[in-house]
Amino acid sequence: MKIVWVIRPAEGGILQHLQQLSQGIPDFEIVVVAPPTLEEWAGTRRFIPLDLVDGLKIRQDLGTITKLRRILRQEKAHIIHAHGLKAALVTAVALAPFGHPHFLFTAHNSLPPRRFGSKLVQRWMFGGMDTIISVSDAVRAQIIKYVPERKVITIHNGIATSRFGDFSWEISRDPLGLEPDDQVVGTVARLIPSKGIHTLLEAVSLIAKIVPNMKLVVVGDGPERTRLEKYAEALGLNGRVKFLGWREDVPELMAGWDLFALPSMSEGFNLSVLEAMASRLPVVVPDLPSLKEAVVPNKGGLVVLPGNAPELAAALLHLLKSPEKAKAMGQFNRERAHTLFGEERMVTCTRALYEGLKT
Repeated sequence: MKIVWVIRPAEGGILQHLQQLSQGIPDFEIVVVAPPTLEEWAGTRRFIPLDLVDGLKIRQDLGTITKLRRILRQEKAHIIHAHGLKAALVTAVALAPFGHPHFLFTAHNSLPPRRFGSKLVQRWMFGGMDTIISVSDAVRAQIIKYVPERKVITIHNGIATSRFGDFSWEISRDPLGLEPDDQVVGTVARLIPSKGIHTLLEAVSLIAKIVPNMKLVVVGDGPERTRLEKYAEALGLNGRVKFLGWREDVPELMAGWDLFALPSMSEGFNLSVLEAMASRLPVVVPDLPSLKEAVVPNKGGLVVLPGNAPELAAALLHLLKSPEKAKAMGQFNRERAHTLFGEERMVTCTRALYEGLKT
């Protein structure tokens, strides 16, 4: 069975999700149609470059749609699976007016705010799909406003829990120059405005004098990095914040943290939170429906208002001053991540969906 994946420009969680899926179903023929920058990432899968860009760029998008229509006609795939909203839109137009009996879409993130005309476009686009996969029930609740509930299923993101939680404390801390008595707050995020890292920096600055040995480790890269580094300096956090950039050794790094904080303003279903849970860390997350599907408030961590630095600071301080409670939360998280959010579950559910469309 041949499956064509149409992927928008992506990195981080989406690519991790797709890598897990690709490796988990090696017996399926998957053709990757994506921006040229993803060719190396595609590995051994057959790759067809497509100049697909985020945002609305009508002239370029029309050329992309024409090329994609030609690719899809040539490939004659049994299933066409779009990943990301822009990929879904371009694919839907390329398939018009006849559509495709097995056109799937995975919504990896929350839908953007409604703009003029977007409701009609989304209703038309979703209506032409056979099945829509949402990575959380919160995202599903948004989509079923446009289509019958039976068309939308939730398959939560998953992680390889066996990769987390078994590294030594020293392996994490020594290379970063962290002292044994440092209390370390960590986060993993793409450095873009919606991840709210500026709020986390403000929260750390509010409790810096109360917890003089606190350090913040920021893993991830993005267009906001330089601005955030300057903002940390302006807040007087020199020597207290370490921006590590993109790292492949997140499981080792998390082993040396005391807690994990995610200050996002919106999320589909965040993989880094699951990784922190698998690493036996208590977590502080914003009060977003998708994140509360992963984190049980007061059992696995604390929930705060998005964008509220004082409330985030209070939550960090509470866990840093309550090590036994934090440890119990971390153990609860480890068991929850292993039971509910392993990558095997995600792969198995997606494989079953594909196999159900064979006929």
